[in-house]
Amino acid sequence: MSENKSKSQISLVFYLAALVVVFAGVMFASDIVTQFLMSVFVAVIASKPVRYLIKKGLPSGVAISLVLILVVILTSTLGGLIGASVARFSSNLDEYNQTISQATHGIFSFLETKGVTISRETISNTLDTGTIMSFTAKLLNGLGGMMGNMMMILLIVAFMLAETSSYEVKIKAIMNQPDSSMRNLTVAMEKINQYLGIKTITSLSTGVIIGLSLWLVGVDFPFMWGLIAFMMNYIPNIGSFIAAIPAIIMAFISAGLGGMIWTAVIFLIVNIVIGSILEPKIMGKDLGISTLVVLLSLIFWGWILGTTGMFLSIPLTLAAKIAFESHESTKWIAVLLGTEEDAKQIAPSTSS
Repeated sequence: MSENKSKSQISLVFYLAALVVVFAGVMFASDIVTQFLMSVFVAVIASKPVRYLIKKGLPSGVAISLVLILVVILTSTLGGLIGASVARFSSNLDEYNQTISQATHGIFSFLETKGVTISRETISNTLDTGTIMSFTAKLLNGLGGMMGNMMMILLIVAFMLAETSSYEVKIKAIMNQPDSSMRNLTVAMEKINQYLGIKTITSLSTGVIIGLSLWLVGVDFPFMWGLIAFMMNYIPNIGSFIAAIPAIIMAFISAGLGGMIWTAVIFLIVNIVIGSILEPKIMGKDLGISTLVVLLSLIFWGWILGTTGMFLSIPLTLAAKIAFESHESTKWIAVLLGTEEDAKQIAPSTSS
């Protein structure tokens, strides 16, 4: 009994050490890994329209080509618009910081005339708007760099989509239990595909509504803020908050206090309606990942893979959970990653 226990402990230590080595390698080769993961991300989203066109009678090669052409047109258009927005935004960054400084100085002076004394140094250090705007410029440059790698990503996507039919044959050839492995893989792909499909639709709706609304309010670069809202919506919990801050600051610069209030209200309403009401209602609770794990996975994958890891934190964690569920020895990890409902469903079977 004690010998079996010591062997299991040694095995656990071995697996943990192997995980540390693997994650260290992933961090070292993050540039290559992020390109591959982004390729998988695009391939999963593109697989739905490809399957739809094939069902309509188009040959697979034609269907893949049409979808890739559409993706190239979209990414090229987005890349051009991002490039133009980045150039204009970066060139005016010093002017924006100066405007913010003058505006905050006026606000402090007005409050002091009313008898309200506030430490300017403390507020400036706490709310460093210049740093926020500089971070926004770096974020836009990162998006532009991602678009620059898009041709390589699309090339990988094309080969992934072209070999979709061969994956089942290959998996059955290498697995000891091919039928159960295929069922687990199918479940994983369906859940990830569902999540990414719904998230893409809700993120696109968020970006379009915010972009059009800010354009009506008169905020500079409304398309850019809509694009940032679209991209940041993939990051759970904090993505929408990150997208709102620089947009609200820009609204204050370009549209005054009223524009800033309207921008804050727009972000609040859109995120409540789409993010807190519509998205959970459409998506349901099929993901089976606890709220705490969502936050921790965001931090973990962001640390491992940077911004790309934050975008893909939910799909990566979901894939890991399903992989742990497929083996009895690691099912306890899947229970920890899952919700209370999952644990209650598993408890009767384990007790019996």
